This record gives sequence, C-alpha cells and structure tokens, in this order.
Amino acid sequence: MGQPIAASRATPSASWRLLSLAAALLIAAALSGCSSSKQTGGAGGATATTVAPPTSTTGGGPTTSEPVVLADGRHPVYLKTVDPDRRTITFDLIQFFTGDAATKAAAEDHKESPPPNDYYIRNVNPRLRTLPVRADAPITVNVLAAQSTGSATKDVSVTLAKLATYFPNRGTPPFWITVEQGEVVKIAQQYLP
Repeated sequence: MGQPIAASRATPSASWRLLSLAAALLIAAALSGCSSSKQTGGAGGATATTVAPPTSTTGGGPTTSEPVVLADGRHPVYLKTVDPDRRTITFDLIQFFTGDAATKAAAEDHKESPPPNDYYIRNVNPRLRTLPVRADAPITVNVLAAQSTGSATKDVSVTLAKLATYFPNRGTPPFWITVEQGEVVKIAQQYLP
C-alpha cells in the first residue's frame, strides 16, 4: 500500500502536509474566539474573524487579493462614522450576549454577573473596519429617533444620510449589520433598556 508513517516523517508527503494544514486551521478557529453562545437574533456571541485571502498561482507567481473585512452574516457593532457621500460605515466589531451566555461572559470578564438587564457587551478589539452600504439597504433606528417619536423602542426607517446626522454620538446602543459579499445590506439599531 503506502509508506508507513514513520518513513514519511523524514520527507513529508502531500497527505502529511494537508493534515498539518487542517490541524493549523482548527487551532486558528479555536483561538479566534468562536463560541456557541446565545445572542439576540443572531449566531454565536463570538466576533467574526477576517477571512484569509485567496491566492492564485496563475501568471507566474502567487498573488493575493484584499482580505475580507467581515464574513457574511449578521454582526453586532458600534457605528463610529457614517459617510453618506461614499456610502460607507466605519464600525467597531463587538460581541453581544444575552441570557445564560451573558451571565457566563460577564463572569469570565470578572464583571457583574448576571449582568444588568440580561445582556452583556464585550469589546476586546478596538480595530475599526469600513464597509460600503448597498443603496437599497434598509436602515432602522430606535433610541436615536426617540426625541422625534416619543418611544425608544419604536423602529424607524431612515436613510444613510439621516443616520449620518446622529454621529459622532457617544453612548449610543450597538447596531446589527448584515453583510453579504463584503457589502452591508442591512443596518438595525439594537434597543437597550
């Protein structure tokens, strides 16, 4: 059949390199903070990670494209700036936990546990990211529109230009952005009691 494993250690075979690569990817996934925590309306409470860029060997050598800023899906963020002229948002990716996951995450961070109001926000990385916003992306706010609506819980549809008028604004609740193929396709403010 094939060579014994002991013999292949001296000269790594393609299968050994593939196995090593798979192990490295598993370790990287584990270190990226992936978890199965509950969070309101979304996937786990872990931050999304930057996806490794694809490589190509056509044309005589490896070339690399820009890395993906944020994986497809729904992500909790703090909006930092909104640029309606360039149709972009700049944000800080966070982790948003509720219920038992909030209690566990707060305890892990040596914060009040269970946390007040049954939610906990973790922000361990101040890195800012910028993504384009699709022209037809629905945008809703609630707390930011409370002065005009009289209710902090009522979702109000706004344009990207209107959203920009609220920033910079410290102390606003987080937003959820939905990303598809490197573009924001939905923005929704998270109500916090």
